[in-house]
Amino acid sequence: MKFLITGGTGLIGKNIVQLLIRNNHHINILSRKEKDNSENLSFFKWNPKRQTVDYDSINDVDIVINLAGENIFGLWTSSKKERILKSRLQSLKLLKKLIKHRPNKVKQIISASAIGIFPNSQEAVYNEDSDLVGKTFLANVVKQWEKEIESFKEFRIAITTIRIGMVFSELGGIIKVLRFILNSRILFLVGNGNQKISWIHIEDLSEIFYKLSLKNYNGLIHAVNNNPTTMLDLLKKLSDNYSFCFKIFTPNIILKSLFKVFFMKDFYDDIVNSSKNVVSTEMKKISHKFKYIELNDL
Repeated sequence: MKFLITGGTGLIGKNIVQLLIRNNHHINILSRKEKDNSENLSFFKWNPKRQTVDYDSINDVDIVINLAGENIFGLWTSSKKERILKSRLQSLKLLKKLIKHRPNKVKQIISASAIGIFPNSQEAVYNEDSDLVGKTFLANVVKQWEKEIESFKEFRIAITTIRIGMVFSELGGIIKVLRFILNSRILFLVGNGNQKISWIHIEDLSEIFYKLSLKNYNGLIHAVNNNPTTMLDLLKKLSDNYSFCFKIFTPNIILKSLFKVFFMKDFYDDIVNSSKNVVSTEMKKISHKFKYIELNDL
């Protein structure tokens, strides 16, 4: 098959591309920068902000994988928050423009989304049938994101929305950030550190994207391994290699007030104090056997 991928040069995108190449598929990648092509890999220019794209990128494409979007990590200034939202919506709008105005044989679009749509909770368990939506900034972003994904129904193709949990990889993301912090030999914890983390290893995530394309899956699916951990347990696991770590438990009310003073309440609720127990009941439909289930598997 032939794939068209947005966000193909990011952490998740690179891993998916490598998997597809190993399985002898050809990949077109939409990129803002010019890059050299290889045997199974071709790059095409696009600019979601300006809504421009190389229309040849969709020639003979069977599957579109959308991973485009501003990284949510960083200082959540008003401009950063605007980029987080607009980058996701503009990318999808440009893909719609591409499919609509160039004859093609696309049969499926697989688009990333996020479990950040759900409210924080220590007790609730969210599956694909859960309709409770949070009131935070990130929840609103995901709500608008998924609405834009659903608009592809006009093309009468399979639409796959993947709500991705916390992605674990030694090459980047949260694991790399936490390992950097742990070099100080100090564990900084919010409250008691029992915030729920619904996670998935990047290798499992890439396999799921690929299997969803082979199944031509249509609908919503949660990309999590159904075995959430806690921030405390994750930090303990990552600190195994250090001879000594000092734990600092900071009361939730103090941190929340501090972030509020610096106009960062949204970042605190959505990132720092995020707690979501998310599971998938749909995963059985693609018969994926997880390689990484426990923290000890990392």
